[in-house]
Amino acid sequence: MQPLKTREKVGYAFGDFSSCLIWQSISIYLLFYFTNVAGVEQGAAIAIISISKFIDGFTDILMGFIIERTRTRFGKVRPYLLTMGLPLAVSTVLLFSVPASLDTNGKLIWIFVCYNMVTSVFYTALNVPYSGMHNFLTDDSMERSRLSVLRLIFAYAAQTLVNSTMLILVRGFGDGTETSQAGWTGAVAVIGTASFLLALVTFFNTRERVGSGTAEDGSRTTARASAHSILRNRYLLLLLAVTLFSFSANALCSGSAAYYAESVLEDVNATAHLTNASTIAMVLGLIFIVPFVLKRFPKRTIYQAGVAASAAACIISCVSPASLPLLIVMNAVKGLAMGATSSMIYAMCADAVDWGEYRSGIRAAGLGTGLLQCMGKFGIGLGTALMGAVLAAGGFIAGETIQTDRGIGALIAVYTWIPGVILALSLGIMCLYQLDKLYPEVARALRERRKQDGNHA
Repeated sequence: MQPLKTREKVGYAFGDFSSCLIWQSISIYLLFYFTNVAGVEQGAAIAIISISKFIDGFTDILMGFIIERTRTRFGKVRPYLLTMGLPLAVSTVLLFSVPASLDTNGKLIWIFVCYNMVTSVFYTALNVPYSGMHNFLTDDSMERSRLSVLRLIFAYAAQTLVNSTMLILVRGFGDGTETSQAGWTGAVAVIGTASFLLALVTFFNTRERVGSGTAEDGSRTTARASAHSILRNRYLLLLLAVTLFSFSANALCSGSAAYYAESVLEDVNATAHLTNASTIAMVLGLIFIVPFVLKRFPKRTIYQAGVAASAAACIISCVSPASLPLLIVMNAVKGLAMGATSSMIYAMCADAVDWGEYRSGIRAAGLGTGLLQCMGKFGIGLGTALMGAVLAAGGFIAGETIQTDRGIGALIAVYTWIPGVILALSLGIMCLYQLDKLYPEVARALRERRKQDGNHA
C-alpha cells in the first residue's frame, strides 16, 4: 500500500480538531454553565450527566454495529462526517441555551434531552466512525501510530483554542460577564459552526482503503460474529479496561477544574491557565517527544510511562494545592504524559483489531472502536458520579462564595489524589498487555491473507 499523502494526513487530523471543539466546550464548561448561568442545582446537573454517559456508552456500541453494516460509495465511516456535523453543532448550541423562562423541572428536562442529543446521538454518530477511520486508511501499524499522534496534536490545539477563547467569546457576545445567557449562546454558535466546517474538510480529503466488513469466506460479517470476535480478543479487552480507568480520572480533573479555580485558587479565569498548561504540553510532547520515543520503544512501554508520570503529577499537586505555579507545572507534566497515552491507545486498539482478525478472520474495526469509545463514556460517567458523591459528602456547594474547609478538601481530593490512585490502577492492568511482541507476525500474516482474498486496496 502506498504511504498516505500529507494532504490526507492533515485532512484526517482536522476531524479531531472538529470533534474537540465540541468536546472541550462540554467537558470544561458545561457544569459551570448549568450551575452558574442556567441556575440548575449542582447535584441534579451531575446526576443527569452521569446517567447520560451510560446511555452514551451504549449508543457507542450500537454505532459500532451500525458501522459494521454500513456500505456506501464513500466507505464505511466517512459518510458520517458528511451528515452528522451540522446536527451536532445545532444541538450543542441548544444545550448551552437553556431558556430562563422554564421552571426547575423544565430546565432539567431540557438539559437531559439536549445533552443526550449532543453526546448520545450526534457526537457518537460522528466521533465513533472518525475514531475508527485510521483502521480504514492504512494497514501500516507505524503509520497508524503517526496518524494517532497527528490527530491528537490537532485535538489539543482545539482544546487550547477553546480554553483560551471561550470566556472571551462569552463576555463579547453577552454583557461582559461570564454568566450571560446570550454570551454562551453566541460563543457556542461560533464554536459549533467551526466544528461543522472542519468535519467537511476531513470528509473531502480522505479515502478508505482497508477492510470490507467480510469474513474470510467472503460472506458479510454478522453482528453476532463481530461481538464473538471481540469477546475472544484479550488485548482489546485489556485496552477497554484501562480506558475506563483513565477516562474516570480525566473526568474528575476536567469536571472540577472550573470549580477548583473559582474556590481554591479564588479566580475562575485560572481555569484557562490550568487547562492550557496541560494542552500546550500535550501538543509539544506529541510534536517533539512521542515521534522520537515511538521509534525506540514499544507502544505499551510508552503508555505505561505516561500513566505513571500522570499519576505522580496528581499526587504531587497535593503538596501545595493552592499554588497556581505548582499546579501549572504538574498540569504540564500530566499534559506530556496524556499526550503519550492518548496517542498510543488508539494505535494499540488498531493493533488489537488486527489481532482479532488474525485469530478469527473477522475484522470488527467499527465495533472495536465503538467499545473503546463506550468505555471512555462509562469512565466519564463513573468519574463524574464519583466527583458528585465526594463533593456532596464534603459539603461543597457550587456557586457559593464561601466554602467550608471540608468542601475545599473534597474539591482538592477530586482534582488531585483520587485521580492519581485511579491512574495507578490503570498502570497495573497495562502490565498484562503483550501484543507488541507478537504484532510483526500478525501484520505479515494479514497482508498475505488480504492479497489472497482481494480485500486490500
